[in-house]
Amino acid sequence: MSREGSAVAVLARKVIEAQGPIPIAALMRLANTALPESYYRAQQPFGTQGDFVTAPEISQMFGEMLALALADQWQRMGAPASVDLVELGPGRGALMADVLRIWQRAAPSLLAAARVTLVEASERLRAEQKRALAAHADRLAWSDRLPGNGRPLFLIANEFFDALPVRQFVRTAEGWRERLVNWSEARGFHEVLGPVTRAMEEPEGDLWEHSAESMDWASRIGERLAADGGLALIVDYANRPGESSFRGIARHGKADPLVDLGAVDLSAGVDFPALTSEAGGQGAIAYGPVGQGSYLRALGIQTRHAQLAARATPGQRRELDAALERLTDAQAMGEEFRVLALTGPYNPPPAGFAAQEQTGSEEAPQCS
Repeated sequence: MSREGSAVAVLARKVIEAQGPIPIAALMRLANTALPESYYRAQQPFGTQGDFVTAPEISQMFGEMLALALADQWQRMGAPASVDLVELGPGRGALMADVLRIWQRAAPSLLAAARVTLVEASERLRAEQKRALAAHADRLAWSDRLPGNGRPLFLIANEFFDALPVRQFVRTAEGWRERLVNWSEARGFHEVLGPVTRAMEEPEGDLWEHSAESMDWASRIGERLAADGGLALIVDYANRPGESSFRGIARHGKADPLVDLGAVDLSAGVDFPALTSEAGGQGAIAYGPVGQGSYLRALGIQTRHAQLAARATPGQRRELDAALERLTDAQAMGEEFRVLALTGPYNPPPAGFAAQEQTGSEEAPQCS
């Protein structure tokens, strides 16, 4: 059903009528988070009954591997007595629940050292996170920014950056022009090209995407890591230079991003080289990005799969097999999703990236 009468669409039309065509980034901001009726604040995007399923909800193995990678880094940093554990865009809390469960079992000293901050814009999702993480309520806080300096930062961002607004610039015979969104009674919302402008850089190809909000987050994360050390793990699907990655997702499939505003997830692929450059400019050290599949295998997901399968029913074993394939196979999420690690300048290389890294060492915590 068309939602051109929705609060999001009505406001977008009013803005366009008042000031002319708007950047794709402005439309994404309106559609995803700006209003109480926006997608992430009003819809239920996650799970089989929603519009997409994220890696933590596919299998506990995903969160367990990230939990162990963070714990391994903490141990090799000398087990600092107080740390900030931050998740950007925690969804329904599944990933954080797995991290805290593994730490409680395998690294209780780290759990005791952790102050948990969940960066979440949706009040509805905050309520779901509170329910999912009720056992750890005394250590949880919600915010719209990173906590202040002073403690090592351990951060996870799984499918967070892809939802941040992105601008698109197209190279034409006249020069670079921004791709904008217009509206008319006859055509509804539709794309148009703005006037000739100077690109902020000279990218290769005929299309360039830029997310100012992504760069701001990368800068702040890099600054914190440079000051206090730690590890940030960013997992997301990458853009392809020169190609448009702006898309809509609804009911587990592609959807027109300019139709049903507020009911469709608007996202864009992540520019990992740009994130690396921005965080590195603040002093952080980058590893990767590497494919999600190779990263999880390097952390030991196949061993964990075997542990779980050994005590599973035949039906559960089939589900575990399917989850492992979906998370790691190159034809599923294994290559489309990339993992970027950021550390402080004096921290050791993180598990899963350096050839000399020995994951599953005697000092590294194990899950059972």
